Amino acid sequence: MTFAQSCNLSSNGAIVVAREQSEGQGRGNNQWTSPLGCALFNVYFDIDLQSLLGQRLSLLQLLASVAILQAIERTPEYKALNVQIKWPNDIFIGNDFAKLGGILATSSISGNYASISLGIGVNIFNTQPSVCLNDAIDQHKSTLNLSHFTIEEFIGRTVGYFQKWVSQLSQPNIAQATIAINNFYQFYESHWMHQNKEVFVDKWQEKVIIVGIDEYGFLKVRKSSDGKIVTLHTDAHSFDVRQSIIREKAM
Repeated sequence: MTFAQSCNLSSNGAIVVAREQSEGQGRGNNQWTSPLGCALFNVYFDIDLQSLLGQRLSLLQLLASVAILQAIERTPEYKALNVQIKWPNDIFIGNDFAKLGGILATSSISGNYASISLGIGVNIFNTQPSVCLNDAIDQHKSTLNLSHFTIEEFIGRTVGYFQKWVSQLSQPNIAQATIAINNFYQFYESHWMHQNKEVFVDKWQEKVIIVGIDEYGFLKVRKSSDGKIVTLHTDAHSFDVRQSIIREKAM
């Protein structure tokens, strides 16, 4: 049982913020430990399953990734930090594949609504065990006038952008929601680290070219053997970007 559940806080619109985390959960059985200096928070909300977003719940982690990028890029100069999205739910920074943060979304269905728990963890000013956002800013202080982030500012900006995306994609006006989701796809693929990259898919024993994401956020690749475009499901695969290998998860 989580703290939010024990306090009956897992309700629509609740946000729970932690100072540190010792038993964080990633995808599958991955563990995530976060010391002081990280932005750690959960957002709880409901989605109408009849909405455009409600029919694409697998996009939620990707929407959160985009919100994080928007929060960090508060002015164009912050693009120099080279913060990028790693499919499907991680944030990397710099040119050495350093993980800055991650996202995990879970859902439960009741009637016409999905109750969502969205967990986000991003390194802001912790020096261990990994890279953090403010240290990356310091590396550019000789050439750019970039100010540090506080945890409060980062969380506020991220939640604000995320709520905006959710509102736009779940609105009853399908035409407007469709415009918004297309804007999201464009932003996502312009800020991820994979476009047109060649990777090896372990289960096929062949190389593929990454060509984008589909309407549900699944990875689209072109097979080298026959040129066909196929999709790889978010929860069924893990992506090792250092070795450029996509592996099938043991279910």
